[in-house]
Amino acid sequence: MSFKCFSKDVTGEIEIYRFGTFYRLTSCMCASALTGTDLDHGLDEFLPTTVSDSEFGVAIRRCHDATRFEDVDALPTGEAAKAAHREWKKKLVLWKRKALEMTGCKNLEELYEDARYSSSTRTKDVYVFLNNSRDKPTEFSSIPSIFPDYREFIVEQPASDEMLGQAARAALDAGVRNAQRPPRVRRGSK
Repeated sequence: MSFKCFSKDVTGEIEIYRFGTFYRLTSCMCASALTGTDLDHGLDEFLPTTVSDSEFGVAIRRCHDATRFEDVDALPTGEAAKAAHREWKKKLVLWKRKALEMTGCKNLEELYEDARYSSSTRTKDVYVFLNNSRDKPTEFSSIPSIFPDYREFIVEQPASDEMLGQAARAALDAGVRNAQRPPRVRRGSK
């Protein structure tokens, strides 16, 4: 069974990275079913991996609180959307450069060598942390729930800061490279 919720039930959405000895937490912007890294107005925090579970949980809660919700009809369209996307990509370059500076890595390949990523969703009832797969040298992707490598870590509300930190660490630890597909079922032949 995998976690599912309606976009109207989401009260927070964040991305959590582990780059070497740092965690990076970034809040998201949500517009109906569209979600992405909020490089315009979002919260972007670096923490040492030595923080306590409680300190990590406080930062997770703070980032969830910083989630920005937009009306999908208010988003730019046409040429304005293309221009906004070009600007976002420029900000993404700066976002990545900041990670290189914080970690002392020389390039993205080095930064992502042992990196882990978890997405987290908050509703009024739960916090959910999902593991992810690194399928390309510098990119993560979600793991479909039918894959054997899929893991979800659910913390019911009210959640203690310590529980949030522990669940996030577990989701990051459960990250994989090249998530395995489910076994193919061969149909019998006549």
